[in-house]
Amino acid sequence: MREKILFENEQHRNHLSKDLGALAGLLFEIGSNRMVIEKNALDFLNKEIEKIEKAKTRRRKEVKEDENEENTHSEMQYHLARLGNSLGYKVWIARNDHKREWNNQKLGEFSVKNLKTFNFPPTVADTIALIDVLWLGQDDKVIAGFEVEKSTSIYSGILRLTDLSLSIQGELCQFYLVAPEKREKEIKAQLLRPSIRSLDSQSISYLLFHDLRCDCDAMCKFGNDITILNKISRIV
Repeated sequence: MREKILFENEQHRNHLSKDLGALAGLLFEIGSNRMVIEKNALDFLNKEIEKIEKAKTRRRKEVKEDENEENTHSEMQYHLARLGNSLGYKVWIARNDHKREWNNQKLGEFSVKNLKTFNFPPTVADTIALIDVLWLGQDDKVIAGFEVEKSTSIYSGILRLTDLSLSIQGELCQFYLVAPEKREKEIKAQLLRPSIRSLDSQSISYLLFHDLRCDCDAMCKFGNDITILNKISRIV
């Protein structure tokens, strides 16, 4: 093979490099199937088709997972909104989620139309308006705040609740993260961060999807106020 390579390089030396670099590069392209020639054309095409099909399958899976996560997120907001209304509270659904649906009902149907932010700075007011669910008293003061977490950063939800907490210092308010069972360890780790533990203005509990889903009807029927959540909420 070496002799053949040297011979061919000599025959075409006006077009190839003296150190065999050009010819070696050509042979590498052919050997690694990166150059399509008659002998490997079919294999090359089959491999390309296989790559495309795998990419499509992966993308369909990702889209389905995203859709399932969005549906679950809406479901949890639906349960929290229904429970809040049954306990006699007004409910605020995150501003950008009013048109989402669960159980053939738009989430905005459970929500007050406008959130009174009591002269909060505009940036804080915008952040609070994006909290997934708020329970409000008849005086529009916040009773509880809920952040539903799925695949997004749990820390971002904690920060939104922290902004709310710091904005209503001195008022009694409960804060909750709502998340799937598989993220319970992550929730605990985040809530144990020194930067979170050092905040005297808040105490964040968490609710698991399974508990809220299974016990919502019973809490709607037998609950009188927010203390009904003590039955299923967990504290780190």
